[in-house]
Order: sequence, then structure tokens, then C-alpha cells
Amino acid sequence: MVRRKGETPSPGGEMTSRERWILLTLSVCHALVHLYMLIFPTVYKSLGSALKLEFAGVGVVGMASYMAFGFGSLPAGFLSDHLGSRMLLILCMAGTTLASVAVFAARTPAGVVIGLVLLGLAASMYHPAGLSLLSTSIRDLGRAMGIHGMAGTLGVACGPVVAGTVTARMGWSYSYLLLGVVGGAILVMLLVVPGFRLGSGKIPGDQTGDCEVDRGFGRHLVLIYIIGAVYGLIYRGILTFFPSYLSERVGFIGDDVGRLGLLSSGIMGVSVVGALVGGYLASSRRMIERNLLMVFAVLAVLSIGFYFLAGIGLILVAVPTVLLIFSFQPLQNSLLARSSHHSRRGAVYGINFTVSFGIGAFASGVGGVFGQSFGLSSIFLFMLGLCLIQIGLIRISTTMGDKNESYRMSQL
Repeated sequence: MVRRKGETPSPGGEMTSRERWILLTLSVCHALVHLYMLIFPTVYKSLGSALKLEFAGVGVVGMASYMAFGFGSLPAGFLSDHLGSRMLLILCMAGTTLASVAVFAARTPAGVVIGLVLLGLAASMYHPAGLSLLSTSIRDLGRAMGIHGMAGTLGVACGPVVAGTVTARMGWSYSYLLLGVVGGAILVMLLVVPGFRLGSGKIPGDQTGDCEVDRGFGRHLVLIYIIGAVYGLIYRGILTFFPSYLSERVGFIGDDVGRLGLLSSGIMGVSVVGALVGGYLASSRRMIERNLLMVFAVLAVLSIGFYFLAGIGLILVAVPTVLLIFSFQPLQNSLLARSSHHSRRGAVYGINFTVSFGIGAFASGVGGVFGQSFGLSSIFLFMLGLCLIQIGLIRISTTMGDKNESYRMSQL
């Protein structure tokens, strides 16, 4: 990154004013993107009633949007490397604003699907561009990833209460209109406010990978992508269905979508802590994969709790589950930055979010079928199996990472 004249890092590793502006801008955009994508789980039943779709049919609608969100990250990553992160952020905010208005205006199932797919495609531009800019512009990467992740999880946490409140008072489509207005305001800020003008470049003396072994798509990177894909299934499966599961198994909620939104947002609030915890756990390169192993071992146990518990017990299990789910992303994003070359960072993050959210989107459709056929609790047995698979993959990654580290040290 090119620093302004006289602008040097302050003692104690404090961020420069430019680094803080970049982090603030990206954090605001990150929060909004997740707000957009987390409206759907809260309005799941309301949307189905309005469009006269069965439970599984609504799941397919969500799957289409989430697939666009995931698979759109692949071309977005390569575009980020060629067009620049700022341009892609502007396109992201413009696209999500227009798409959310289109969802509001749609009056048929086909129109809603088209609008949600366009929303997913536009939102898919954010992560490759935002994470590429973040990882090449800020020295204290672990801390920056934690704060950036915290902002995204604030968006996730606020999504249910915003959607639930607006839906209860005005109807589900007005949730998308409201966020479209917010997105339009942020777009104006990106275009005209001087402090939001961004730039990126290689940080002198940074601690990311930049080695020829993993310059583009080495074996270790491929394994990290696979871990991301399994995580995507767990993330999307739990977040899509746990609001509906709460309404079914927590007696005082019932069919009150406003109360459901408040409780879901309260639980999702701990995701903020999860992102900060993930940033802290990512501070040591040698411990990232071992910390990931711990995360999924505990998630496996919590999945069993989801299957058996109801009422207050289910709420108590949901809280640490959300915390751990959101501690994953700062850990993996830091691992990717330290295992790849800065010139390919947009593509690396684009591929990762394609497999994470693209493959993860199938959890919405598959979970809908499981829930309709065997009950919502069966979805969490599926999550348990995925956690066990993840533990095995991370064990392999830890061994591979240790070998790569030994090789790098031998080249010094």
C-alpha cells in the first residue's frame, strides 16, 4: 500500500488514518451485504404464504439466490484483480440496491426468484473485492479481519429483527425496499465522500504468504477451499432453518414473526463476539488450523443438542453455536492470505467464496426437503455429519500446513 507523505504506522501497531478509513468503508459494506442475505430466513414462512409455495418450494427459491451469491464470487474475484476493488464495490452497492427494489416490486413467484437471484449476484461481488483490499492494505491483518468480520456479523444479527419488525407491520417485501434505500445512500458515499475513496497495493514487509509454492492454487489452497465448502453447507444450513426451528420448538414464539425476529437477532448478536474471537485466534499462523479443529469439534456436540432440545435449552445451545460459526471466517480468511500471493488475492478469495457460498446454497434446498420429509430436527443430524467430515479435513490440512512451513523455513 502506498502511504501518504508523513503517514507512518504509530507505535504499538496502530492503524494509520487511511487504514482506518478503508476498514470503516469495508465494514459498512460488509454489514449491509449480510443484512441483504439474512432477510430471507426470517421471512421464509411469510414469503411462502404470500406466494402460495410449500415449505420445500420456498427452500428452492432461497437456494437459487444463495447459489448466485456463492457462484458469482468466482468471476467477481478475477474482476477484482483486473478492474480494481473500488470499482467492484461500487458495482456491488449499485446492483444490490436495484435488485432489492426489484424484489419489492415483484408480484409473482418468477419475479421474486429473478429479483433474489440478481440480489445474490450483486452481493457476490463484495467478498472477493473487500477481502482482497483488506488483506493488501492493512498490516495488522488478524485484528482487521476480526473487526471486519464483526461488522458482517452485526449485519447478520440485525437482519432478523429488521426483517421481522418490518414484515410484521408492513409485509415481507418492504424489508427489501428498506435496505435498498440504505444501499443507495452507501453508494452515494462511495462515489462522492472523499474519505471513502479507496486504493490498494502490496504492503511493504507484510506477513502474508507470497511464496511460489502457493502462488496461485497449490494443494494446500485447494484443501482450504474444500474446508470452506463444507463450512458453507453448515453455515447456510443452520442459519436458514434455525429461525423456523425456534418458532416450532420454543413455545412462546409460535407464529409471531416479530417475536421470532427479536429472539433470532438476540441470539445472532453473539456473532459479533465470534468474529472478534476468530480474529484473535487467527493472530498466530501456526495455531489457525488447530483452532479451527477445536471450533468444529464443539460444533459437532452442539448439533446433537439442537436435535434433542427445545425451549430455553435450545436457546442456550443456539448461542455458542452462532458464536463458533462466525469465528470461522476470520480464521479462514487469514489462513488464505498467508497461503497465497498478493497479486492473486482477489481470485483466491473469489474461488473460496464461490465454493463456500455456492456449494453452501444447496443446504437451503436439501434442508427444505429434509425438513418437509423428516422434520426440521433432521437437518441438524445432517449438520453433525458435516462437522465430523470437517474435523477430518482440518486434520489433513494441519499436517500439510506444517510441511509447507518447514519447506518455507528451509528456503530462508
